[in-house]
Amino acid sequence: MKNNIIIAAIVAVALIISSFFIKTGMEVSKNTTPQEVYSLYGYEGVLYRLNNVSGRIDVLMPSNEAALLFPVGQIQLPGAKDQLTDEQKKSFSQNIKTLSQYIQGERARSLSQGKPAAK
Repeated sequence: MKNNIIIAAIVAVALIISSFFIKTGMEVSKNTTPQEVYSLYGYEGVLYRLNNVSGRIDVLMPSNEAALLFPVGQIQLPGAKDQLTDEQKKSFSQNIKTLSQYIQGERARSLSQGKPAAK
C-alpha cells in the first residue's frame, strides 16, 4: 500500500511539472510567434510554410489520414539582402517544382495509387 502511494505521488509530481512546462511553452510561443512570421503556399497538394524572418521553407505533406501535416524537408532561402540573378530564381523555382512532384509521386506510391506494374 505504501509503495502505491509513493508511485502515485511521483506520477502526480511528474504530471504537474510537465503541464507547467507545456503551459510555459505555449505562452512563450504565443508571444514570440506572431502570425506575420509565416506565409503559407501550396503546390500540387504540398504545403510550404515560409518563415519570413529566417528565410527557411518547411515542406509539409498530409499524412495518410490527411488529418495531420508532417515535415518532409526544409529549404533555406538566400538572405533578404541577397540579390538573385534570373538564372538563380529559375533554378530555385525548378527545384521546388521538382521536389513537389517527387513528394507527390512518393505519396502516391506509398498509398498504392501509382500506376500498376506492367505484366
